[in-house]
Amino acid sequence: MNYEKQLRHIIKAEDRVGVSGKLSYSLGFAGKDTIMTVVNNFLMPFLMMVAGLNPAFIGTMMLLARVWDAVNDPIIGTLADHTHSKWGKYRPYFIFSSIPMAIIFAALMFVPNFGNSGKQVYYTIVYILWGMCFTVVEVPYFGMIPAMSSDPFERASITAWSRIVSRIPAIGLPIIVGLLTNVSREQMEGDPAGAVAIQQNGYFKVALLCGGLVIVTSVISFFGCKEKAVSMEPAAKKAHGFRSFAEILKGNYALLMVMLVQLFFVFNTILCDMLNVNYVMYYLKSPALLGGIIVAAVAFGCIIGQILFPYVLGVVGSGKHIMVVGTLIYVVLLGLNYIAGTISVPVFMAVLIICNAFTGALQICVVNMCFEVCDMVEWKTGERADATIFAIVSFLMKLAAGLAATIAGWGLSLAGFSGGMGPWMGEVTPRMANALAIIRFAIPAGLAFIAFIMAIFYPIGKEQNINIQKALEEKRNTKTYLKEE
Repeated sequence: MNYEKQLRHIIKAEDRVGVSGKLSYSLGFAGKDTIMTVVNNFLMPFLMMVAGLNPAFIGTMMLLARVWDAVNDPIIGTLADHTHSKWGKYRPYFIFSSIPMAIIFAALMFVPNFGNSGKQVYYTIVYILWGMCFTVVEVPYFGMIPAMSSDPFERASITAWSRIVSRIPAIGLPIIVGLLTNVSREQMEGDPAGAVAIQQNGYFKVALLCGGLVIVTSVISFFGCKEKAVSMEPAAKKAHGFRSFAEILKGNYALLMVMLVQLFFVFNTILCDMLNVNYVMYYLKSPALLGGIIVAAVAFGCIIGQILFPYVLGVVGSGKHIMVVGTLIYVVLLGLNYIAGTISVPVFMAVLIICNAFTGALQICVVNMCFEVCDMVEWKTGERADATIFAIVSFLMKLAAGLAATIAGWGLSLAGFSGGMGPWMGEVTPRMANALAIIRFAIPAGLAFIAFIMAIFYPIGKEQNINIQKALEEKRNTKTYLKEE
């Protein structure tokens, strides 16, 4: 009997989520991820080439913003876990936090008429505010999945749906960015100020488009999702913030391992994403429009892996096993992708799609492992702490982004790149281009290998997960559990 059938044997059919619920959740998740697509793939080149900031400063700014996240994220997570309203725990955050995030994101993609020091202060403040707003949006979305179903396979299915749907705009959006910001080499050399103005307007229009999508899709999620899973009533005066975070982390070896897997794997993928546009312009010597197409190809590859993941999980039965084997294959594919870039653009794109099919599947696998940890915490303590755990995950994702930006920024700076440098090829020496390629491929391969080592030590395997599900099902049938509508 495979993994799915074993869990179906002990999980009630009423925990299944219909197509409308999955789609409603996925649209909201996709809305917020349109902003993350722009931030991960285009914020670095925007701040560097359009706003004129030094890449070393950009990397340092993004890393320092993560210091505040270490304070902010656990508080937001425990706040969501202990929210009680007539709309539920997590649904209110969908609407009430999306509007501020949309406004702040528009400010982030705007170039003020300040000097260099003024811009540094402006973007530091706005970037920190954006990170706070994004946490308030993202953490409830992650916490919502266990509230929709207690079935592990169904959670994997919801997660796959959300990632697949979120990748659909991620295919079209980068092409739109490329079209709105694309300028020729002749434009950059003949009228630099006019070319930069085109890019400024293009990025701001993209920000307005993404902000509108976030607001509309969050409304759809609010009305289309239901918090129907059963869970134990939390203690009335449960500790918030760092105390709750410390209680969950204390002695939680599984959470520690999945945190490390999350950190290093996300670190590696975001570093790749941040440098794709730079790699296209400076190493492949192609225009910005191709950068958008490359980013779209990344999203397409991820969709393939995310469609396949639930089926692979049903057969293999162990997220740990998928992560261990998948990361090793992914490391090999990164090496092949580097070689493909020295051959031709079509070969590079073909290998890139295959490589990111593994990225997409492994991204869902890490989230699924986090759900397993949430179940284990409920099994041991009698209380769910999904938002608190996923606040940790959100912080790790942003920490990984900060570290990736630091390596990318300082690496580009040491290689000779500078703020305001346009994509005309005369400014880039072969040494600079090769350094960019090394940062783009060698460092992510090393980080993925570390994630592979951490996954080996992750303690929740197939049998333990099934036993936890059996124990939880028995507990949920007792009088101490209340049903949340």
